[in-house]
Amino acid sequence: MARYFNDVASYQSALVSFYRTLKAHGSRGVVVKTSQGGYGGTPYVNQRGQAQVKAAKTVGLKVALYHYGTFNSTRYGTGDPATEAHLMANTAKAWGCGKDTIMVLDAEDPSLRTQVSADAALFYTALRRYGFHNFDIYFPASWYWAGRIKIGTSFKLGGWPASYGSASSGVSGAKSWQYTDDWQGLHVDGSLDYGGQYTGATKYAKKKPNPKLTKDNVDDYYYTYNPKRIIVKETIYQHKNNQLGSKASRGRKLVAGTAVDIARLHFSGDSVPVPYFELANGTYITANRYFVKNAYYELPNLKAIEVVKSTYLYRDLKRTKVVKRVHKPTNRWPKGTPFDVTKVIHVDGTWVLKLANGFYCTAYKKYVKKTK
Repeated sequence: MARYFNDVASYQSALVSFYRTLKAHGSRGVVVKTSQGGYGGTPYVNQRGQAQVKAAKTVGLKVALYHYGTFNSTRYGTGDPATEAHLMANTAKAWGCGKDTIMVLDAEDPSLRTQVSADAALFYTALRRYGFHNFDIYFPASWYWAGRIKIGTSFKLGGWPASYGSASSGVSGAKSWQYTDDWQGLHVDGSLDYGGQYTGATKYAKKKPNPKLTKDNVDDYYYTYNPKRIIVKETIYQHKNNQLGSKASRGRKLVAGTAVDIARLHFSGDSVPVPYFELANGTYITANRYFVKNAYYELPNLKAIEVVKSTYLYRDLKRTKVVKRVHKPTNRWPKGTPFDVTKVIHVDGTWVLKLANGFYCTAYKKYVKKTK
């Protein structure tokens, strides 16, 4: 299943709260601009970039990097792409990004030569000399159609085309697609990841509740934000303190199906901060996805639902004006009623569904279930 990711530059925030908001809306990765131009010309480095990388990793988003290319070997010689690769490599290293980081060439500037792929090969070859080995290319879809860009190649480029206002990228074989410059109304580019390289589309653990955690995979196993309300999947215990592995701190048992409200999210550990939840009564429970699940639908890929417990529809987003059901004994919509969904909205710390009929309803899984 495709997952959402975003790309950011110096005009986006470096605050952790911004990346937590992206994640709450369904994003699972961020591509941060490192640089533009190269040595010998007019090198530019994103001064917010290092803080953006740190903030994105703090909330569990997978991080990739991109360089805005302005090289042209036909004008400035075959060493020109290499100078820009050198700048990107040095910036990535200075920011503490590993050699396995995805390094993306942003190929859209008018100064690039007509056959961009030839210069791109020189760029990637130089990055290899600096130890990097995961590459991709971002480009306007029209450049691919015109033959200026190639994907695949010996550098295994998945291809990240940009095409707005269309049903797809229009680039056969592309592994991702940037489709908007105002994702979820947050003034940031939005893309879909079909291949998993930008979002680390690892399935959540089902048989391994205690995996080997890293900063890059902790989100695949734990909630790294406060979902406000969860439903227990496997029996767990409330604990008197944050020593969740201690039997001595155990309190009330919570069986599968129990729903509880989350007051706060905390982290323990140093090298890899492990999330856990605090409840309103001052006790603590695990935030491990193996044991608990979000009680609300929150991802924007929800298209249709069915009522599983009779519920109201509302005329307003705040859900204060109930939709009247004329000539019906109740204003509740019965179990089994289907609705198409146009948007999943995060409001007042929870999630609300906007339906195709223009009304609103809860996203709480106790009352509705996803059908598409």
